[in-house]
Amino acid sequence: TLELYAKAAYPDFDKVLAPAFADPRVDHLLTSLYHLLFHEGENVALVTNHGQIIDIALVLGALQSALMAPGRSFGVLGQRTTLEETSDRFNVLVSRMVTTRQAFNVPALQVLQCGTRTYLTVPQTANRRRSKLDPELARANNILMRHELDERMANGGQLLAMAASGSQDLMLPKLMQKARAAWRQRRGDDPGETTTLHLQPLYDGTMNMMLGCRFVLPIAVSLDPAHPALEVGSLTRVRQKDDCHRIMEWIADAHQQATGLPTIYHRQEDDLLTQVRAVVKT
Repeated sequence: TLELYAKAAYPDFDKVLAPAFADPRVDHLLTSLYHLLFHEGENVALVTNHGQIIDIALVLGALQSALMAPGRSFGVLGQRTTLEETSDRFNVLVSRMVTTRQAFNVPALQVLQCGTRTYLTVPQTANRRRSKLDPELARANNILMRHELDERMANGGQLLAMAASGSQDLMLPKLMQKARAAWRQRRGDDPGETTTLHLQPLYDGTMNMMLGCRFVLPIAVSLDPAHPALEVGSLTRVRQKDDCHRIMEWIADAHQQATGLPTIYHRQEDDLLTQVRAVVKT
């Protein structure tokens, strides 16, 4: 059922996402993740960029499918896991906007809940401000959600999946001259007139959740038909907020290498990001 819903939402699930976790090169990583969650009681944050509203759910589905795949076992004792076991330890943090999506005419929220515990957030981002949602209502929703999530994470052995920035990545077909100059100053290279991708900043609340988990599994994903990709990083111990920013910089670099699109992570609301947003809105 999990794979069926995933394929309905993204027909290339078996071609792009599933093979990345089935690659023998990530066997050791999956074994380490299994032992961290099931035996050591450690929490792990699975963090991706945010190209589309459904990407984090699909990545989580691909990971669960790999953990439960026929022939998959962990350690020399041949330990295995089931959907029932993983769904008790898997949690996903998604925007309330995902409730507008469907697969097989089934609400996206119901699809997510077949394999994970779902927490709905109203991101404190430019998108939320432009939508004119009552900030006090958004804040109350997030406080309640965070309390419930904290109680769950306190049990240990939990995986928390999230598209960390909370704002969709911005794709710009062509940087204007001023923006190209800002890019050169930041990166030391010139992207030329090609398409560029911009990952938006992490907020303190997200970084605190990453630090609370202590371990992060970074993943770069692209569901763009012209540049499909999924790159799985290494389990990484995070100790300070700078580590969280560096995780996002790794995701940006991995995305660029996998897709060929110049990709940059903005640590803060800098001039380049402001210019990109202005162009995207027009």
